[in-house]
Amino acid sequence: MKKRCLTLLSIFMVVGVLLSGCSGSDSAGGNNSGDKVNIRFSWWTNPNRTKVTKEAIKLFEKKYPNIHVTMEYYSWDAYWQKMATVAAGGKLPDVMQMDGSRLRSFAEKGQVMDLSKQDIDTSGLNKNTVNLGKLDGKLYALTTSINAQFMISNPEILKKAGVSMPDKNYTWEEFADILVKINKKTGKYGAANEMEQPAYLDYFARTKGESLYSSDGKSVGVSKTTLKEWFQFWLDLQEKGGVPSAQVNSSYSHNEMTANPFLSEKTAFNWLFLGTDGQYEKSIGKPIGRELLPEWGNDNKPYPLHAAMFWTMSSKTEHPDAAAKLMNFLENDTEVAKLFQNDRGIPANTKNMQLVADTSSDGAVKKQNEFMKKVQKIATPLQLDPASAGSTGDILKNIAQQVTFKKLTPSKAADQFISEMNTALNK
Repeated sequence: MKKRCLTLLSIFMVVGVLLSGCSGSDSAGGNNSGDKVNIRFSWWTNPNRTKVTKEAIKLFEKKYPNIHVTMEYYSWDAYWQKMATVAAGGKLPDVMQMDGSRLRSFAEKGQVMDLSKQDIDTSGLNKNTVNLGKLDGKLYALTTSINAQFMISNPEILKKAGVSMPDKNYTWEEFADILVKINKKTGKYGAANEMEQPAYLDYFARTKGESLYSSDGKSVGVSKTTLKEWFQFWLDLQEKGGVPSAQVNSSYSHNEMTANPFLSEKTAFNWLFLGTDGQYEKSIGKPIGRELLPEWGNDNKPYPLHAAMFWTMSSKTEHPDAAAKLMNFLENDTEVAKLFQNDRGIPANTKNMQLVADTSSDGAVKKQNEFMKKVQKIATPLQLDPASAGSTGDILKNIAQQVTFKKLTPSKAADQFISEMNTALNK
């Protein structure tokens, strides 16, 4: 009897050990079970971002050998097309790069995780930076970096044209005169036609005391008068040679860096978000200038400061612990910070921001940080776009192309934009 009890006790102990080894759906990096967990990670990219992000993932997998990361990366337009498709099928990547124009939509549809329930390390971020990823008091996104709109310039073209950027506040009309003068003096275009860029339009509206969206996000906030001015501004520049013709304008994707006419020195200025300018400087192979946008010094402080991008986690991930480890690593690891530098914007982690500035051999990084300090003195925080704002880019691009080919007048384009946007925002 005693022998039989000991035998049964041994069996129960073995079964207990086996069961404890199988418990939990996500033990990656947390025990010695050896079980391999695979998570998917997606981001929109440029050539440099692809390279440094792959290197960062190698470091992560070395630190957490039980976690394998499947990487998925696309151009801006292709990225959001892909995310829309996989979201509809309930198969978003475990960790994904997120833009402020899309975050509210994903959050309100329950597609991204409330990170306050996860082991997310925000200790290196100040409170305001953390709050950029919050909606209704819930943390849906981890701010990777802060950012601002600006322009890069080609000093050689400006010198040949005999023009210089004003040190003080300057108007949109003065900017247009500079672009036209560059064309007349050098045969180069002053800038690309950025009529189709929603963020640029929003800034234009802010300089007029308006904004692209209403306060409740259910309608357009910008007036018809301001919209007409926006379309007319770029159309007039097209007519005067300050920006390319309609045919040239439509021949490339404005969100594809490799196709940008600034790199082939066909334009003197290029509108950007801070962080990607370093790659432009490397690609063009010569120093570039960094300029504040027109009317930056208006009394209403129109210059927006915002999160460059975020990390988010799928609400349906089967491996939240592993996903959290990846997010924390990308956000806070010092070696990752040295790899990324300012490619995704100025690092949100304050220690890493200073680390990058102190250790980078790339002079562009220090110039970016100096420029951001200038922006922070004049800027106001930018609120997240409405949930239905994801279609704004497509709507504006379609209408802008019709304006450049003179199939729509600026007045009719303004009416169409308001109508289509109000419909989209109320879906």
